[in-house]
Amino acid sequence: MNRDLKARLIRKRRRPRNGSRAGLFAGMAAGIATGSVAIFFTAIALSIALVIGSGVAVYAYYARDLPDPSAIEQVQQQFKTVRIYDRTGQHLLYEVADPRGDRTYVTLDQIPAFIQQATVAMEDKNFYTNPGIDILGIGRAFLSNLRGESVQGGSTLTVQLVKNVLIDPEERYEVKYSRKIKEAILALEISRRYPGREGKDRILEWYLNSNFYGNHAYGIEAAARVYFGKHVQELSLAESAMLVLIPQYPAMNPIDNPEIAKSRQELVLDTLVRQGYLEAEDAYAAKQEELVIRQSTERYEMQAPHFAIYVRDLLEREYGEAMYRRGLRVYTTLDMNIQSLAETATASKIAEYGVANDANNAAAVVIRPQTGEILAMVGSVDYYNEEIDGQVNMATAPRQPGSSFKPYVYLTAFEQGYTAGTVVMDIPITFPDPPNEPYSPMNIDLNFHGAITLRSALACSYNIPAVKLMDMVGIANVVQMARRLGITSYTDDYYGLSTALGARELKLLDHVYAYGVLANNGLMAGQAVNAWERRPGFRELDPVAILLIEDSEGNILKQYTQPDVRQVVEQKYVYVLQSVLSDPAARAPAFGASGNNLILPDRQVATKTGSTNDNADAWTMGFTPQYAVGVWIGNADRTKMNRLLGSTGAGPIYHEIMLGLHEGEPVVSFQQPPGVVTARICTLSGQLATEHCSHTVNEVFVEGTQPTSYCTSHQVFRVNKETGRLATVYTPPELVEDRVYAIYPPEAADWVRTTEIPQPPSEYDPLPEEGSSAQEAAIISPGPYQYVRGIVEIVGNARVPDQAVFRLRYGEGLNPSAWMSIGSEHGHQVENGVLEYWDTAGLAGLYTLQLSVVDHGSGERLANVQVTVDNQPPQAVLNHPYPGSSHSR
Repeated sequence: MNRDLKARLIRKRRRPRNGSRAGLFAGMAAGIATGSVAIFFTAIALSIALVIGSGVAVYAYYARDLPDPSAIEQVQQQFKTVRIYDRTGQHLLYEVADPRGDRTYVTLDQIPAFIQQATVAMEDKNFYTNPGIDILGIGRAFLSNLRGESVQGGSTLTVQLVKNVLIDPEERYEVKYSRKIKEAILALEISRRYPGREGKDRILEWYLNSNFYGNHAYGIEAAARVYFGKHVQELSLAESAMLVLIPQYPAMNPIDNPEIAKSRQELVLDTLVRQGYLEAEDAYAAKQEELVIRQSTERYEMQAPHFAIYVRDLLEREYGEAMYRRGLRVYTTLDMNIQSLAETATASKIAEYGVANDANNAAAVVIRPQTGEILAMVGSVDYYNEEIDGQVNMATAPRQPGSSFKPYVYLTAFEQGYTAGTVVMDIPITFPDPPNEPYSPMNIDLNFHGAITLRSALACSYNIPAVKLMDMVGIANVVQMARRLGITSYTDDYYGLSTALGARELKLLDHVYAYGVLANNGLMAGQAVNAWERRPGFRELDPVAILLIEDSEGNILKQYTQPDVRQVVEQKYVYVLQSVLSDPAARAPAFGASGNNLILPDRQVATKTGSTNDNADAWTMGFTPQYAVGVWIGNADRTKMNRLLGSTGAGPIYHEIMLGLHEGEPVVSFQQPPGVVTARICTLSGQLATEHCSHTVNEVFVEGTQPTSYCTSHQVFRVNKETGRLATVYTPPELVEDRVYAIYPPEAADWVRTTEIPQPPSEYDPLPEEGSSAQEAAIISPGPYQYVRGIVEIVGNARVPDQAVFRLRYGEGLNPSAWMSIGSEHGHQVENGVLEYWDTAGLAGLYTLQLSVVDHGSGERLANVQVTVDNQPPQAVLNHPYPGSSHSR
């Protein structure tokens, strides 16, 4: 801070604004002279108000535990090393000896005047005149509590100092009257023991040295070093303003949340201008100053650095700054052998082919599904490499998952009654998406694959079926499934159909945890989510990173023994998904040789890949019953890769990790549970297979969802092999052959034409001339294509030489495949007479009548005629006149 500005700030402190308002640090002689008396009576009044009849006793009870002044200074500087180990305790991952190496205590005269003024102005504007508590605030809080609202109010700098330094860490965040009373009485007592201007300055000095400023910085001097690499007295006005409000919300600091930290800096500057402690031009200049924020780096060598920092952050969330005062020894879930395997695989493959294809980074996570324990976490290939942003933990950084999200869509569908054998049409389609442009998904191979089962569609990772399926089952239902399985980042209210293709970001750690639920037959295992972090509809358990926590005395503070479990999806639905994802034959048409990275030679493994349209992210996710593994490859800064996909980029890393994990492990397969059955189906229709189906598979079904009808897509047509037309009863038998055609739904008509799939002929062979009464075997009535109904009299001739019998029958269509007899056989001849009576009840449509006359030598003569049965009686409706109407002429 330059000398002229510092002088102006000091002058501002000494003169009132507009003659009516004294500076915060102006002498308040009258207040100080009578301060002790005021504090005494205020304390008595508060005690009486809080505990009628026993206030003095309560005050004495809490005041007796107040440390002496030297103890306050000592407490601030207490620190014990936190040590984080692997699961065996043999490998020290991280030793937090002294965060950032800075907890230096500085005196008030070493702290810029602006920081002092701004802290008082923003946190406790009546600091130099109040008795250590905010009486009006306590009154407001008391009234709020009577109305059933939360316990709050009365927090001053002195009260916050008490809370930071003198209140036991376990009690610090409890919402209890007893804690509020204790804080208030201790604050009153400190103000009494340290009276006047000198005492207030000491309290402010302690406060600025005890605050937590985020990123493990305790005290204003540590904060200056952590964020700016300077001593506090070297800070500029802009830098000072950036630090003032961090203690309110330590996460809103310039490293972790630079935009929020900047807005809060401007709030501080604007407030000081309004209150008359800073000139507007100085505030404006400070806002324009471009600050150089020191990047977050660790000073100590670490093993599994991203995992170690992840654990440290978990400890901070649970214990706050108290973790640095208790000398914690933390034994984690990390398996160093598996961690080394994952680190070697990621680093070696990036060096082998990643860098050459513009991919300089990778991340991997391994979880044990039965316990939810994190066995390995690789957040980047080199934590200390700033060129690749190595300190960014890509295992917890949100990225687009691509097609590796699709299993959540299909599992939702299986819950709703769709099956692995359900057929969808992979053909061009456009979905309305107002107010955006219509959405037309495309497959990665730019082809369309027609009728396809959900098994093949998922195994081959085709996009169009996934989007259609998400539209069918409901976007909200799919998002809810993802949340149930463990995805925590899906918090928005609106999601589009592109979510099916992994357009919305998630975290690799969450993704692997969710796949672990699939590996564990729908059973989520882990530890309960902290009560204050629970959200309706989201997972109730978290993956486990810590097995045991001890303090410096060896007292066990926390121990993980058995996992909590939740059955989040029924096993029968998960088994169908396991069957699909572990089916290399179903995957082969799309993946070919690259699919070798997705399988293991001696056991089942369920695998799904994912790639993004912009080539910024590539994933391979998978599991066996023993392990869930996820691998991401790309660049932390989101620059594009060159030609690397999930199977070719992340796949080789995944394969190497999977091979290493299962070396020496017993072979365990996915077990078919009760409630799952198998059936042989046609892959074109999804129905039970017939002898006419060209491609059939044995498919698994949740009991009750298996098909019960036979294939209607493969149909047999009788064709004249010379003309290519549909045969009729008049087509010479030696020219008739049966041909099987695949019949597609009308929606696929354009695609069928484009792909030139053979379809049945639409024309029939020409019919002969009408029958004659002169013929020896003829049907004279009804005539060709005559409409008939009810009981039909059939008239004709049956008079061949050496006649034995004649019979009549009928069949549906022009060339029936099945015949039904009309009456019985007759041994007499008929000439232009009644042959039989035909009862058409229950029939409708086109039918063929056939007369067969057989002689004693077994010779047969046939006569046919086509008729249309219409048994729908005509209806007469009188529309005019209507009932009750009158007419005259």
